Amino acid sequence: MTSNGEGATTLAADATPPGPNSVSQPDAAQLERLLLRARNAHNEGALERAELAYSELLVLDPDHAQALHLLGAVRFQQGRLVEAEGLMRRSIERHPAALPVANLAAVLTGLGREQEALACLDEALAINPAHQRALFQRAGLFAQLGRHEDALADYDRVLATNPNFVEGLVRRSETLRALARFEDALACCDRALALADRSLEGLIERGRVLRELGRHQEAADSYGHALSIAPGSAQALFLRGVSFLDRGEPQAALADYNAAIAASPSFVDALYNSAVALERLDRHEEAIARCDRVLTLAPNHAEALANRGNACRHIGRNREAAENYERSLELQPDSPGVLCNYASALIRINRHDEAGQACERALTLDQDYVPAWSTRGRVHLETHKYDEALEDFARVLTVAPGDKLAHFHQGNALRSLRRHEEAKDAYARAIEIDPDYVLAHCMRGFLCLSIGDFDAGWREYEWRWRDAQMAGSQREFAQPRWTRDMPLAGRTILLYAEQGLGDTLQFCRYVSLVKGLGANVVLEVPEDLRPLLASLAGVDTLVARGAPLPPFDVHCPLLSLPLEFGTDLSTIPSERAYLRADPQRVERWRERLGPSQRPRIGLVWSGNPMHLNDRNRSMALADLSALFDDAFEWVSLQKVIRDEDRPALASSPVRHVGDQLEDFADTAALAELMDCVVSVDTSVAHLAGALGRPLLVMLPHTPDFRWLLEREDSPWYPSAALCRQTEAGEWGSVVEQVKAVLPSIVQGVHA
Repeated sequence: MTSNGEGATTLAADATPPGPNSVSQPDAAQLERLLLRARNAHNEGALERAELAYSELLVLDPDHAQALHLLGAVRFQQGRLVEAEGLMRRSIERHPAALPVANLAAVLTGLGREQEALACLDEALAINPAHQRALFQRAGLFAQLGRHEDALADYDRVLATNPNFVEGLVRRSETLRALARFEDALACCDRALALADRSLEGLIERGRVLRELGRHQEAADSYGHALSIAPGSAQALFLRGVSFLDRGEPQAALADYNAAIAASPSFVDALYNSAVALERLDRHEEAIARCDRVLTLAPNHAEALANRGNACRHIGRNREAAENYERSLELQPDSPGVLCNYASALIRINRHDEAGQACERALTLDQDYVPAWSTRGRVHLETHKYDEALEDFARVLTVAPGDKLAHFHQGNALRSLRRHEEAKDAYARAIEIDPDYVLAHCMRGFLCLSIGDFDAGWREYEWRWRDAQMAGSQREFAQPRWTRDMPLAGRTILLYAEQGLGDTLQFCRYVSLVKGLGANVVLEVPEDLRPLLASLAGVDTLVARGAPLPPFDVHCPLLSLPLEFGTDLSTIPSERAYLRADPQRVERWRERLGPSQRPRIGLVWSGNPMHLNDRNRSMALADLSALFDDAFEWVSLQKVIRDEDRPALASSPVRHVGDQLEDFADTAALAELMDCVVSVDTSVAHLAGALGRPLLVMLPHTPDFRWLLEREDSPWYPSAALCRQTEAGEWGSVVEQVKAVLPSIVQGVHA
């Protein structure tokens, strides 16, 4: 839009004085003075003064075409587009010149009426085929409408007349970039910058072209040159941040995004990209906060919702992540990437049917989208469809043979199918691709331990210390880590718990072996276990974790002791009972329970819901209903009852006393009074085994390594019998096994 007129008409004075019946004509000189005053104000940007002068002129001459046109321009600049349209049309009716018609096209474009605007520009060019402004404007509108070839033709016509038109060269480059003619676009930018090396738009456009060419450092340099001209340019800062992110430098990108946000706090793209950079820096809470700022400004920003979901998923807020992905997909339903991320979040909250549907939607959108095959394979793994999972991962590996995750999950599926050697090979391929792939090493270790290959298994199990999930258990000491070749006689060793309570209860049995080497043993355990482990033989000093440690010479985590002692199936320390319940607590619990005429069965059906394998190892109380007959008195040994189990508990004969359990010494005392403990794979199962109590362990089809495979007994716990799923995910057969063997176990106790 311009404030300059074209084809201005000067009205001449009538040579004949008006008669008594004639209409008075405006004074031409007065009109010229008003027009000049209005245009001067307009050119200075004083729109209100210009408006008053144009209006005053139009009072004198309502049909003054130039004043109508230029007052329309003022209205356009004020954002009063409907009024601008009316004034422009009145001007054109009185004097159809190319410039007013082109300016009417700008008004119509602003009103979202692009096709009418295009027709206006065609009309302007029909009046004047070489009209530079109309050509330039039409080229821009063609580009806006995605008609890039037409836009290029108009830019070429403009530049043929004015080859040194820098803005025209920059716009031509934008069009060439849209046509993916990047080398031509770069030449166009270079030509523009040769004419005006300090052109901010030229430098920014050159950076964009270089980015398309994959020349990210040069792109960053071009934006840097732009910033030397305009140091506070939010756009240049933002775009350089994009280049840094392209180069894998999220910290540098974040610095530029933050500077862009400081210059323009409501710059949505900079806020969003800063969230992406924060996510790549594993600063997920901050990424969530940035996404929240984006969504305050743009509540329907689908990408910010998806990125917020990513950040939530990384920190374990999977329900929230799923909600974010769902909202994002409502806005942009055809994003295969978001659908796969949504499926991953759904997997983690056990909504597997919906996860599978999300994968199918992604594959409908793009049958060759590899992440969808991979994610669907994971859904099949979680739902125990191992053959289908293998098919999906094979599809992934056909396209991406170097995908370590696909090899890893292939190994997991093969392990669940008991195809052990093939599973080892799959883990080995994943490790060959990434020798530091911690999970593959650990899973290969678990597989070896499960099939009794303890030598390889314990060695691989040491890889757990590189797992980020073990960060809370990792201990750093100035003293050396003890290994089997270091003498212990007369020295003090610190042994410490590292993972769950069940692991501590199982592997504290090695304390007596360490003591047998002549060591003074300091044992550090969680406070919950400290009273119970006071009964453990071989401990010289028992310390609760977090309390000050006494001096020591060497240290070793409990779960590394089997490696150091070279434990195999024949040398597992398997004393029937190596822990004892406190007699006084036993008597207190005997009084609380009162007399019973039936054998008492302690029951545990679910463990810690935060456990990574909880979905497979825990069951619902309702699944055990077939057990509950009058032959036994059922006592819950669980401290915590899940909300979903409360209705079943209320309607069952199971007696719940968990609210009265203070610590594991209390649980041990209660277990001591049971004729048998029936438990899924939780710490209470290990407690009962360590106390030597009769124990039935209910196991999933692919259990934790310590329960081995196929066998009905446990070399770790002589008092235990194992009841295994015959089909993955199906507990009915396990309950039938328990029901069948429980009477004989109880009878043996009372024999």
